Amino acid sequence: MTYTTIGSVLAANLESNPDREALIFREQRYTYRQLGEQADRVAQAFVKLGIRKGDHVAVDLPNWPEFVFAYFALMRIGAAIVLVNPRYRQTELAHILRDSDSVAILLPVEFENFQYLPMMQRLRAELPDLRHVIAVGEKKDSESGVLYFDELMAHASDKPVPEANIDPAQDLAFLMYTSGTTGKPKGAMVTHANFVRTTEVAVEPFGITDADVFLVLVPVTHIIGLFCLNSAFFNRAKVILLDVFKAEPVAQLIEREKVTAQYAVPTVFTLELAQADRYDISSLRTGLIAGASVPAELLRRLVALNIQVHPQYGMTETSGGLTTTSVDDNLVDRTETVGRALPGVEIKLVDDNRRPVPEAQVGEIAVKSQGLMKGYYKQPEATAAAFDGEGWFYTGDLGCRDERGYIRIVGRKKDMIIRGGYNIYPREIEDLLFTCPGVQEVAIIGVPDPVLGEKTCACIGPQPGARLTEAEIKDFCRGKIADYKVPDYVRFVESFPLTATGKVYKAMLKEQVNQAMTMTTL
Repeated sequence: MTYTTIGSVLAANLESNPDREALIFREQRYTYRQLGEQADRVAQAFVKLGIRKGDHVAVDLPNWPEFVFAYFALMRIGAAIVLVNPRYRQTELAHILRDSDSVAILLPVEFENFQYLPMMQRLRAELPDLRHVIAVGEKKDSESGVLYFDELMAHASDKPVPEANIDPAQDLAFLMYTSGTTGKPKGAMVTHANFVRTTEVAVEPFGITDADVFLVLVPVTHIIGLFCLNSAFFNRAKVILLDVFKAEPVAQLIEREKVTAQYAVPTVFTLELAQADRYDISSLRTGLIAGASVPAELLRRLVALNIQVHPQYGMTETSGGLTTTSVDDNLVDRTETVGRALPGVEIKLVDDNRRPVPEAQVGEIAVKSQGLMKGYYKQPEATAAAFDGEGWFYTGDLGCRDERGYIRIVGRKKDMIIRGGYNIYPREIEDLLFTCPGVQEVAIIGVPDPVLGEKTCACIGPQPGARLTEAEIKDFCRGKIADYKVPDYVRFVESFPLTATGKVYKAMLKEQVNQAMTMTTL
């Protein structure tokens, strides 16, 4: 079915499958009819608060049902959702709320032992446009000026609010803030049409039907988690929300609910497979695997269990999917590439002067797609720098393309290491070290060097029980890659700083390693 707006997705499910189970969170279970009723009540509450089409409302919630209720409610009344990672704290939150001109925010009272309301009270004076703070959770009598979600719902009618007159191609559905690894986060302006068209195309390889059961464990405030949520609802499937990932309870959940699909980073699949001898996870049949290199051995184990996961490439600014692999692709293509361009996506690779590079040569990836954002909110200079006059968007990712059209990602342009004049792409070394026995996680970063400019440091997370040495890591690399690519330093780490999706946060890792190396030389 072809949708026009995100709100029309729920409307279609209510028309065709009102009594089908739609949403599960712990002991809470909702049919599509009940989900629609909850969304209507939230929409009524928002309208009573004066929230209208075109307003920006920040949603700073974990993977809870209240996110989904508010999501469809805001889509119905035509307000744009400002997606906020619940792990953000005062400085990050203040920037996003101020930059986005948000008129309201939904946030937890408490999540993972952090109290959100005292933080918001400290920020209120800085945010004159923020009219409403709506808290999800148990009421705190000491907090003034806070509205509570349950109370709003108790006084709201379930009478449907008429859907706003939305222009899918122009009206914003989301402001999605980039990770801000270079400068402060920027708000990508994503329209209804951007997200609807991209989801419809990018979900095709998974063969989703209304019989599927989705486990949504990546934060729904991130593009991957939101894509997972919508992949299910676009196909009338069932959604199970998970707000905290722990491998054994997740394996139990997969067994109990017969989960068939999930979108996650390789580490999640690895940890789940470690539970496969204790729990039956054979119901899993498909999924998206993204955010990091996919070890060939991991994919072999998944395929052996008939779990057909698909690496895809996309980004916030493109509403997700740009390329995908296929179930028919061989193991090399599925582990070493991100596949070929999805329908409606154009890709070219360019040099530093934005001129096309020859086939198989590394270049920056530039794209055009139906999912391409309108630009960065209130940042015309950043928007102009990212686009050219012909509408190409320059991603900052480096890759190469073979004669069949398969794209291989070699890293971020800003992550490239220049060692003595040689360009080193961390992804190449990471892919190699993932095949080293005993290595579970790896990240290659550059560290300053007074002679060569930069040297390489391999940060290694060993597999449980593995005993690795620096010499073994270097010896494994020698003869397999050029000598200047062999890591100059090796550091073993117990845990990596991670982004919301589980990717290694390299900027923070680099800062930690540089500080540690400075201390050892003092």
